[in-house]
Amino acid sequence: MTIPLVTDDLAADLAERVLDLAESAHREDGVAPLSEHTVLRVRHGSPDGSSRFHVLTDGDRVVGFGFVERVSGEPDSGEIVVDPAHRGRGHGAALLRSLREDASPDGVRVWAHGRTEAAVALVEGAGWRTVRELHKMRMPLRDITADEPGGPWTAPELPETRLRPEIAAKVEIRPFVVGSDEDRWLATNARAFADHPEQGQLTLDDLLQREAEDWFDPHGFFLAVAKDGTVAGFHWTKVHSDGAGLTDGQPVGEVYVVGVDPDWQGTGLGKALTLAGLHHLQDAGLPWVHLYVDGDNRAAVGLYEALGFALWDTDVMYAPA
Repeated sequence: MTIPLVTDDLAADLAERVLDLAESAHREDGVAPLSEHTVLRVRHGSPDGSSRFHVLTDGDRVVGFGFVERVSGEPDSGEIVVDPAHRGRGHGAALLRSLREDASPDGVRVWAHGRTEAAVALVEGAGWRTVRELHKMRMPLRDITADEPGGPWTAPELPETRLRPEIAAKVEIRPFVVGSDEDRWLATNARAFADHPEQGQLTLDDLLQREAEDWFDPHGFFLAVAKDGTVAGFHWTKVHSDGAGLTDGQPVGEVYVVGVDPDWQGTGLGKALTLAGLHHLQDAGLPWVHLYVDGDNRAAVGLYEALGFALWDTDVMYAPA
């Protein structure tokens, strides 16, 4: 098939073949071609029909796949992956063209994860331009020796987790409670990321899907809960059992998402929550922690650099010129 099948619903067997394709590309390129959000959409679909799937097949084999998520008032956000054994045959260009022709009235943008040569050549060759950069930063949680991946590197000393006294009197930092905290967390997440086209749109179904994942651990999901029961801020950590490209299979941590309600910004709560999560990951004996941060968020980048994080890689989002 040289013209992609475009659908908002993937059959279970087709979804499995798409995930097999993504895994093959991951092994070949050393970087996952599909985000966690996309993988969950492939597995579970989208209850509101906001997902669009573009599938290229050769017989029973899926040789190319494209995905977009639609959010009202925003360009579609997409990703593309082509089977390593079927590259150089125009499949990437066909998928890119399909995403553009099927786009919402607000247009479409596509991520190039890790800026692999093939992905960059595809989108830039089509005349698309960079519109967003997502930096990937890393920091050792213990000293890394010269014979370990990424070494040698001396781990910085993490400051203690401290709230200003007037803030400590108003909030309690505690772990997330499954079955109790979902709605209050969703409300704060929506407020904290009101201008974020992806994170701010998470629904209860999205949260429950993540709770069902093997990596989910409520003990690493920290909430700052105010006296009235609302969530003032949070730090959700994640452990990657496969090493996330930082080790040869030894688990590593991630600052999955940190958010502070607008009414609590400027109180130091974000830094305190970040440190609470970092200490949790360090106490678990993990060698590394990484995170993603928008390249133009200088305040957040500065905070992470001050803690000891350094730039590791960058995902780039492209849009038609």
